[in-house]
Amino acid sequence: MFTVKPLETPLAKAVEAPMHGSTVEVHLNDGSYLPTGEKPRKPTHCVLTPKFVTQAERIHHLTVYEDDVWILSFPKCGTTWTQEMVWLISHDLDYRTASEVNLLDRSVFLEFSAFVLNYPGDTIEQVEKATRPRHIQCHLPIALLPKQIWTVRPKLIYCARNPKDASVSFFHHYRHLHGYRGTMPDFLDALLTDQILFGPQIPHTLDYWHVRREMNILFLHFEEMKTNMGDVLRRVCRYFGKSYSDQQLATLENHLSFDVMKNNKSANNSCVLELVESLSGKKVENFQFMRKGKIGSHTEELSEEYIKRFEEYITKHLEGSDFRFK
Repeated sequence: MFTVKPLETPLAKAVEAPMHGSTVEVHLNDGSYLPTGEKPRKPTHCVLTPKFVTQAERIHHLTVYEDDVWILSFPKCGTTWTQEMVWLISHDLDYRTASEVNLLDRSVFLEFSAFVLNYPGDTIEQVEKATRPRHIQCHLPIALLPKQIWTVRPKLIYCARNPKDASVSFFHHYRHLHGYRGTMPDFLDALLTDQILFGPQIPHTLDYWHVRREMNILFLHFEEMKTNMGDVLRRVCRYFGKSYSDQQLATLENHLSFDVMKNNKSANNSCVLELVESLSGKKVENFQFMRKGKIGSHTEELSEEYIKRFEEYITKHLEGSDFRFK
């Protein structure tokens, strides 16, 4: 079902992190059941871990329900933000439950236990046993999603973000949460050569973009959520067949503002920090899961050389596609 290729280059070794260890490329052998979209394209492989390989068939054969809601993205592209927004809109703005039940329990990270070493639980089983309608967060590309998704056709929401900003945010995430102790240049070089966890970065987005109409995927952009959240909220409402007053949407927009979200313990993934600290036995210093949430923040940390390399990387991968990052 899958072909696994170990990543053994010096660079791949240099960017290994204690949270997940070594990495491998996971390739789907037969994607004939996948949607073809607007133009046929070979679905991308994914950089994951040997531990994930042991769980890949469980995910492949996972039972999918029509009322499932899947939040899909490459890491650090507004995933947490989208999860909270989508959960509230689809649950009639139930702020009380949202404050009492942590987002990680309301919107389960499917493959988390499948790549985190020494994780004490089973997030795949957690999804299997979740009360319907299930909300499921996932960073996997289309090739590694459950096969039933493409026939059952649940709700699929994808959030994209400019790769330059996402990469800088992912580096800080990797350093503080994954325990990475290498350099930023090594991390960026690995990402630009498709050797970092969950990569390749841009093909991940393009695979979803090219099947969006066929599969009725709601495609969001991090940048739109920052600059015109009101319009995004109305699009999400239409997708779920929900109607709220202008005042209700204004209240929701305030709830989802960065300053409110980063201090919301039920939705800011602070419990992930606590879990990482318990697994590693070390305090995570000077880090918030929701760090800056800015557009263009890469200009504060990337050199002109890396900005140029990212622009070349983006141009190369977008050739022939009508998709554009905001």
